[in-house]
Amino acid sequence: MMTLQILSHADTNEIGSIANNTIQELQKNDWSTDVYLGTSLSKLKIEADVLTAAVGVIRKNDFTEMLMVQDAIFDQVFIGMKQFVTANTYSLDKDKANNADRIWAIFEAHDVNLYRLGYEQQIFLCQSLLNEFDKPINKTAIASLDGVPDQLVLLKTHNDTLRTIFQESKIDEAAKADSIAASSQKHVVRHILNNDILPYMEVMSKAKPEIYAASFNVLSEYVTSINIKVRARKSRNENLEEEIISEETNN
Repeated sequence: MMTLQILSHADTNEIGSIANNTIQELQKNDWSTDVYLGTSLSKLKIEADVLTAAVGVIRKNDFTEMLMVQDAIFDQVFIGMKQFVTANTYSLDKDKANNADRIWAIFEAHDVNLYRLGYEQQIFLCQSLLNEFDKPINKTAIASLDGVPDQLVLLKTHNDTLRTIFQESKIDEAAKADSIAASSQKHVVRHILNNDILPYMEVMSKAKPEIYAASFNVLSEYVTSINIKVRARKSRNENLEEEIISEETNN
């Protein structure tokens, strides 16, 4: 009789399912007197939790589209404010034109095309620009300009939104970089099951059936049912490959 093992072609979900069922089954009993099984079970629980956390992790940045959409809005608002300021420089009201020139000079000092820069530089320079606009003398100048105060409110709002999304995207990237790919972690979990728990339970079910047999039988039934599915899937895939090769050869 062959030793009970999880087949190598089992996928992440199947291995994760076996691990969870193994943990649930073994936790029904007190294994405090069995140091080896207790240690192996603890190790399996830790690695199974890592696998669960890794499943479904998407490697691309989920915030990419959100950033692009918000950046487009920011660009529109920034350009709109520039145009309002420029229009005010042509005002027949000399004081208003001078105030517009003052505000335009601040734009130039911060790069009138900052919206074309990368997110990080764009957000930083815009915040510096907004800080400058908040100085009393500049707030007074802006208040005198047609259309500019409303655009300034929009610019503050959308720069804050862009900064928030950008920061969240960086947090998201960092979390994913620290996560372990499920495709790699499944091998760790399978190794513990195949090398530490299943062989031990099989041997002990024969040595001390009154203690280990019931749990081993449950594990054996579940692993066997999964292996049947794995073999069937592998067989279907191999047959499909043969059909494709045959068609290509005949063509």
